[in-house]
Amino acid sequence: MQYIWVLFILIYGIVKGLREGLKKKAMEKNSVIEVLFFYTLCGFLMTIPFSSDILQVSALFHLVIIFKSTIIFIAWICALNSIKLLPLSIYSVIDMGRVIFAVLLGVLLLGEKLGPFQIIGILLVIVGITLVNVKTKRGVDEKPTKKVIILVLISGILNAVSSTMDKWIMSTDTNRWLLGDSIISSAQLQFWYMLYLVLLYGAYIFFKNEKVNVRKCVSNPWIWIMSLIFVIGDRCLFLANANPNSTVVVMTLIKQSSVLVTICMGKLVFKEKHIAYRIFCAITIIAGIMISLI
Repeated sequence: MQYIWVLFILIYGIVKGLREGLKKKAMEKNSVIEVLFFYTLCGFLMTIPFSSDILQVSALFHLVIIFKSTIIFIAWICALNSIKLLPLSIYSVIDMGRVIFAVLLGVLLLGEKLGPFQIIGILLVIVGITLVNVKTKRGVDEKPTKKVIILVLISGILNAVSSTMDKWIMSTDTNRWLLGDSIISSAQLQFWYMLYLVLLYGAYIFFKNEKVNVRKCVSNPWIWIMSLIFVIGDRCLFLANANPNSTVVVMTLIKQSSVLVTICMGKLVFKEKHIAYRIFCAITIIAGIMISLI
């Protein structure tokens, strides 16, 4: 049971890969903000029956969770706009650049250590990400524009900050900076984090006067499926972060297993071409992940 957190993160990675493909599918019927608001709202409603002691959360934790929710609010807007503009398989590999930011934050802020195998793994991840941007003789010419690269970069940095915060929030270390020996359960964190996300997207719609077609959103099956796996994936993520044996560095690398799922969805669902080359890039990254676990 010592390494049960590895299984939790692997489940999260698979779910994350499915979720990226479902986002693109959902946006065939609805706008970016419609998908974000309704899938977050549906996910939040699904957590309510399984939430307990939600009022037993300190004001300090509320401030931290609001900050985390704000980060994810911005990151997801950038991510969904990127997914809408790029082939799914290209986006999924470029997005793996977030691993560099998350590893750096884990080392600098949480004091985690990098061994030689982790360094080799990170280098392979960088190589795989770089290769996906190189044109091949087969004519892979869907290179992303500067605008999309910036969106993916912002999303990656903010997601890395959120990942580091997850470990910090869920830690049981009594010497944890700022939070000390205060603790919060995965159910409490998920409830409040998702509630604040719903409020943020709702405020965005209100102040931007965005048009929302409720009927089309409710009848979009991809939003409901995405909401369910969102709840499952995040619960696994928070449970893994609560495990004292887990580290941000290794968890971040394991999460990147999602890319294979996303690339397969790009081929099977969206009929994208040049998949073999992108799988090669992804396998290079996965090799880095496996080496980092040694």
